[in-house]
Amino acid sequence: MNIKYINQLSVADFNKLRKIAGWLEIEETQALTGIKNSAFIISAVHDEQVVGFGRVVSDGGYVVLIAELAVLPEYQGKGIGTTMMKKIMEYINNNLREGQHVIVGLFASKEKESFYTPFGFTTRPNDELGGGMTQFIYYDETHSR
Repeated sequence: MNIKYINQLSVADFNKLRKIAGWLEIEETQALTGIKNSAFIISAVHDEQVVGFGRVVSDGGYVVLIAELAVLPEYQGKGIGTTMMKKIMEYINNNLREGQHVIVGLFASKEKESFYTPFGFTTRPNDELGGGMTQFIYYDETHSR
């Protein structure tokens, strides 16, 4: 299978893969802003179709978040996610200078945690670290300014 890896992603492809992954679609303006402000984006393309993507955000200092990594179900198990993670980790490592370190976080989908352990990630909670926490905040008609 001939997969091409590129450093761009459209809002349409972003939301298509998010939806297929079971994640919420992001409003277009908000998605475009997020994509533009990403530190690094990698997309896997097969036959001119984006079949996977990964996105990294960073404070530019010492905190990095792998915000998303998604591969279409029919392309999973073919090494695409692994290749994208290798490229993401290369990007992170190549942006460090001597004496620097970063903390890299991610939110693994349920039962996908083991995919990330070969890349050096630790499942939480454990003996040293508590469980991660998340909050989703939605704007709706009852939202006041």
